[in-house]
Amino acid sequence: MKFKTTQKAIKQGYKNVIQVPYCGLQNLLKCESPIAYTTRTEGWGADIYDFGNTAIVTGYAPFGNIRPDHEINQRYEQRAMEITDGTYNWEEKKALLDKLIKEYLQEVLSND
Repeated sequence: MKFKTTQKAIKQGYKNVIQVPYCGLQNLLKCESPIAYTTRTEGWGADIYDFGNTAIVTGYAPFGNIRPDHEINQRYEQRAMEITDGTYNWEEKKALLDKLIKEYLQEVLSND
């Protein structure tokens, strides 16, 4: 179950905060559960996914100190769709996506 938090708390708690637009990594993060969410005046703002000292923040109002290029996000989204196409076993799908998430984080953090 995710908890409500603030941008300030996330920025203080994580060295790397990767900002991703709404649905920017929906296929890559398909088997992950957000640990927290933020709100804004209009309602829900963003979901926060925890990866050690790195958080991925995605939603209508994402924030962060790292903003990957749209092309990088799209490339990993495409790869996520390709490697999981036809995979119906959740554990197998999660293992494939975990490996791809590690590659994504490594690339994004090395470009920073």
